[in-house]
Amino acid sequence: MKNRLAVICAGILAVLLLASLVGFNHQKPKLLVLHGFSEEGPWEQAFDAGFRRELDRHLQPLFTRWRYMMYSQYLSPRQWAAASQRSRELIDSWRPDVVVAVGEEAQDYVGRHYAGAAAPKIIYAISEDPQQFGYPEAANVTGVHEILPLDEIVDILQFLGDQPQRIRAIGINDLTGRAEALQVQAHDWGKHHFLGVDLVTDYMDWQKQVQALAEQADILLVLSTGGLSISPDQQEDINPLILADWTERHAKPLPIGIRESFVIGGGSLAVVPSPGGLGEQTARLALKALKPGQTLPPPEDSQDYLIALRPAQLAGRGLRLPSIYVQSARNSHTLYPQRTAGDSHADGSAVLH
Repeated sequence: MKNRLAVICAGILAVLLLASLVGFNHQKPKLLVLHGFSEEGPWEQAFDAGFRRELDRHLQPLFTRWRYMMYSQYLSPRQWAAASQRSRELIDSWRPDVVVAVGEEAQDYVGRHYAGAAAPKIIYAISEDPQQFGYPEAANVTGVHEILPLDEIVDILQFLGDQPQRIRAIGINDLTGRAEALQVQAHDWGKHHFLGVDLVTDYMDWQKQVQALAEQADILLVLSTGGLSISPDQQEDINPLILADWTERHAKPLPIGIRESFVIGGGSLAVVPSPGGLGEQTARLALKALKPGQTLPPPEDSQDYLIALRPAQLAGRGLRLPSIYVQSARNSHTLYPQRTAGDSHADGSAVLH
């Protein structure tokens, strides 16, 4: 009899514990992180690492899911409409409390459809103007606007000579390129002379523009290069590492990139918005948004940046930066050796000469 009673009590206790666990899990807030691109992208991996670091610091109980829309310029409008529909069906069925939308495609195809809705809350991480998605007027939306570290580039220019520098920027004629162009055009370059932005449509056009600037500029600001087609007849993308190597070797003005890929590919210097820092900053906003009964925090500009550097290659142009920049690149693992003629890219493709 006692054994039977003990078994019954143990069963009741197990049922109560299971019910408590189910109730606890049911009460945990839900967080969806939605990327426009693939989880294999280096930038996305760095962003996710920063985002996870910030979540781990707070140890807040959460249900977290990650979704990647696998953006490609080769997808048809119909395929993109289907990808958008699938992501929105996930949101409508799973009903996350907060959706973190990362990148322009995640906003355009998903995030903007929920702007002004009662739920979910939307946290964006983008380089584009939030206005184009209707976000500033929406009470359920906030986020981080990635700002190019142009002030930091101006600071570096003081170590490249006493004279005012002539600056020209080059980028891709797409949504990201146009957004970056607006930032560099609106920036206060101080004593230096900003000569404008060239936005190109393919790699052949890029090469022509770089060569045309030989005597017209001292600094070539290299904007984002991902997604540039090879030529009007070859629509596949040029490898950004090959583009970086060619630009560094053929540009007479000093090229300064705004993405680490420029230095990975062979460039000598880049001043880069930190994807890991952006991930951490976005996660902090998401955690605040998950707290019940609180209004959303105001939007923020990105704060962190990295120096990517090849000192020996920079010295080949007769230039040297103070050691604090070298140490900064070393600490962030963005210090690279000088490229040699026999080097190949990380993906196995040969360097073009």
